[in-house]
Amino acid sequence: MRSFNLIPASLLFLPGIQAVAQDSGFLTVNEAVIHSLQQNLDLRIEGMSVLDAQEQIEVRESQFDTILFASAIQRGSRNPAWDGVGNGISNRRSTMRAGVSQLLNTGAEVELSTNYQRNSRIESIGALHPAHSSDLSMSLRQPLLQGFGSTINLIPVQQAEIAYMQAELFLKTAALDTMSATENAYWDLAYAHEVKKVRTASLEVAEQLLEENRERERVGLATNIEVLQAEASLATRREAIITADAMIENSQDTLFRRMGSTEYPEELLAVNPLPDFSGEPMGTRPSLTTILANNPGYLNQQLNVRIAELAAKSSRNSTFPKVDLIAGVGFSGLDDDPIDSYGNTFERDGYDWTAGVEFSIPWGQRGDKARYQQTLNLVRREEIRLEELKQDFEIANRNRWRAWESGIARVEAAKLSLELSSEQFEREQTKYQSGLSTFRELLESQEDFDEANLRFLNAVLDAIKARIGIMALDVSLPFRYNLTWETTQLLIAPEEGNP
Repeated sequence: MRSFNLIPASLLFLPGIQAVAQDSGFLTVNEAVIHSLQQNLDLRIEGMSVLDAQEQIEVRESQFDTILFASAIQRGSRNPAWDGVGNGISNRRSTMRAGVSQLLNTGAEVELSTNYQRNSRIESIGALHPAHSSDLSMSLRQPLLQGFGSTINLIPVQQAEIAYMQAELFLKTAALDTMSATENAYWDLAYAHEVKKVRTASLEVAEQLLEENRERERVGLATNIEVLQAEASLATRREAIITADAMIENSQDTLFRRMGSTEYPEELLAVNPLPDFSGEPMGTRPSLTTILANNPGYLNQQLNVRIAELAAKSSRNSTFPKVDLIAGVGFSGLDDDPIDSYGNTFERDGYDWTAGVEFSIPWGQRGDKARYQQTLNLVRREEIRLEELKQDFEIANRNRWRAWESGIARVEAAKLSLELSSEQFEREQTKYQSGLSTFRELLESQEDFDEANLRFLNAVLDAIKARIGIMALDVSLPFRYNLTWETTQLLIAPEEGNP
């Protein structure tokens, strides 16, 4: 059974991501994801749930632990006629009891016990008459129908074990969600930086065109309206820069929130640029079998079916009559000396025994039968949900793969469109400088070039997110960051006893 209390030494030296980023001014996607796994509060909550589920197994298994018991009681009584001289009787009784009992996984309850009792009788004449009695006994109650056998009595333990496995699957789901959300936020920030570059380049062109138009106006080659158009274009480009800066800051805050950071850097951090998908191999679509064998959502539903089956088994057991075998035997001894009284016990001076069968069953068993039918309905419902989930995963696999295919195609198409727009803009600039084009046509060409740039960036971002979605679905996402599920668990593991 896995215990979430150790973090490998190779991971303990990892400094805080904010400190790394502030020192280097650069943040990698792997650093962001690893930090989110270590600091994300939702993951820490799920990690504590795993620890709780692990302890619940111990709670369920403890019902079969041996129980030790002991008691000591002293009682006294005195007759109302007692005067301490010649009338009445005074009694004093001391009782001690000890033993062990245990519930076996067969359903049997076994108890071994011993009783010791001392009676003192003082009569009015002042004589003391102590008597010591002791006994050793064993009792057994074994269900013969309802509650018989380990397959029934170990159901609570099995349920606790399944709950532990489900807690691990919930943690795995949360980890995958955290990984994908963090990387998506990382590339959103990278996209914002790329947009800023596009806007900055456009601003530089607008500034250059304004200077050229002012010079052309000075020599009589341009009109005042063209200068005003250049100034308006420059103002628009400056506004776009302000919007791009806000997008970067908002994206950076979102990323650090995903990373579980409590402090946000004042300076803008550099990140990896959006990847170039030129020549990117398409790969093959994950098989549905692979997804169903690894996806925690599907595996969790399989466990829900198992839980329903255990509930049905337990409910069916309740429809059986209660037939219990009862047996017991004890030996007792009596003497005026406590040691001799136990000696008489071992010599079996006195004994008693019990043997019998107890039977009970509700008339008609309507309630038990109805509850059993409810559990059968629950099993069928969970099986249907499992089948429905299988269909959902098949559609999700097809949709995400289709998004990846179309994403690559869009990137290639947008790249060609960008190259065309770039060449057209350069030609429009040349024509304008030669007096063969109007300034308005030049601005429209620049806007087309900017839009082509943004379409290309959007296509790349969508392709990245489609790829992340596929890897999250078939649970291969940790390998993207050079992690396995085991190392991921250790990264998010809470310290036991220290929430």
